[in-house]
Amino acid sequence: MNKIVTTPRPESAVGIASPGEEKLIVLNPVGYPPKVNKKTPALRPESLDGKTVYLVDCRFDDSVELLKQVQAWFAEYMPAVKTKIISLSATYQHDDPKTWEEIKATGDAAIVGVGHCSTCAPAVSTHAITLETRYGVPTVALHTDKFDRVVASVTKMAGLPEAPRAFVPQPVMGKTTAELKAYVYGKDPITGVPVMQEVIAGLTTALNA
Repeated sequence: MNKIVTTPRPESAVGIASPGEEKLIVLNPVGYPPKVNKKTPALRPESLDGKTVYLVDCRFDDSVELLKQVQAWFAEYMPAVKTKIISLSATYQHDDPKTWEEIKATGDAAIVGVGHCSTCAPAVSTHAITLETRYGVPTVALHTDKFDRVVASVTKMAGLPEAPRAFVPQPVMGKTTAELKAYVYGKDPITGVPVMQEVIAGLTTALNA
């Protein structure tokens, strides 16, 4: 319900206020949208051959197990690509400049994951955009499919709505190696496109300005 405040009408506003006359102040429930500052994505390589791709574990339960299957996919289908799994130095709620600097110095691209809940999905998106826009590293974020709308909202408000991402089924936590492999080798439940096809395209296809 809108808040209505009644205050005595100031004499300065009307010259002389009538006895008992009041002014209603009605607050606008719509408000104003926050300002969005558009960010610039990193330049993409034409190919990942000979490149180093960091697989960044954001330390949500079993995220690293899914990333191991991403690493296995590269070893099987793109053996010319070097992959390195690295975990954040703290939990996903915290920025990690030291890790980002390492990736910038010795890597060519990154895959960050897994956004698996209502707090870690925004965090994973934010980390990916940080790597992308502050450190110039082409980055794709991995999430579970239940948080696609959350991710879309976060990336829009962060100034990079086209931030590359791919989705796997929910949940990742507690799944077997075979089940996680099926996620990675299978299709994105949101788009129907093979997950790793989306990932490779996200790392090598120029983003719209």
